[in-house]
Amino acid sequence: MPRPYHERLNFTMQLPLRVISHGTGGPKLVLPHWHQAVELAYPYCGHPGTVHIGSSAFDMAAGHVYVINSEVVHSYETMLDEDNQIVTLLLPSAWLRNVVDNEQLPIWGPVDLDLHDEAYRGIGQAVGVLVDNAIHERTDQADYLASLGAEYQLVGQMLKRLKVNGQVDNDQLPLPEPLREAVSDIQKNYGQPVAIADLAAKLNYSSVYFSRYFKEYMGISPKAYLGQIRLERATELLMTSDDSIQTIATKTGFRTEKNFFVTFKQHFLMTPKSYRERYAAQRTWS
Repeated sequence: MPRPYHERLNFTMQLPLRVISHGTGGPKLVLPHWHQAVELAYPYCGHPGTVHIGSSAFDMAAGHVYVINSEVVHSYETMLDEDNQIVTLLLPSAWLRNVVDNEQLPIWGPVDLDLHDEAYRGIGQAVGVLVDNAIHERTDQADYLASLGAEYQLVGQMLKRLKVNGQVDNDQLPLPEPLREAVSDIQKNYGQPVAIADLAAKLNYSSVYFSRYFKEYMGISPKAYLGQIRLERATELLMTSDDSIQTIATKTGFRTEKNFFVTFKQHFLMTPKSYRERYAAQRTWS
């Protein structure tokens, strides 16, 4: 019989889920994207902006939770300050599949949950514990165990209240593989001239069909998505680099500095220079 031995185990106080508090960094454009996690967007203060889930848009309000299924395209347009703040909770798909004991994750819905509704009271309680402990950076053992319990309570309540058993729509479905390829191409090549017709031809689609198919899942046209990518990258450079406005315009694919200036001002209602001066020192996003 083998002799017993002392096995040293390394336990950590890391939760299976990730809680992200996004601070008060002013306007923030989060491009359409997807990941292998169920995301819950929780505005805990004010009206921080708009969340786009699939082809639908929701004006976020405190007291609501917005449910984004794994691999579903979503994006944000927010203005964050002391009165308007948001926290996102990410539940990894691999962990969720293990918890629900099923290789295929359930489809969760509805997308917009009003936590004042009695049916979602348990979800609101669990989210409240997780967000409160994360915001106040509580790290003692009791708070860790409370958060861990709240996470499992959250999944249990989602299974009870949110599983979709009937018909689902595109706002709850993963992005098809051909569109993933097209999005990847746009993200890699945004700094160069990008022809939508070439993207369509690469997938053996007509330009008209490709644009309609893209918008059905992404909520915007391929051309608009390319424009958003360029603006998002430009704002990042404005806040993190000392590059000139002209250099940033060139790096992010705008034809001229004037075109960049006009497009930027139309979207953010201020010039690139004003944006840099106002928000570079306030960058607090995780």
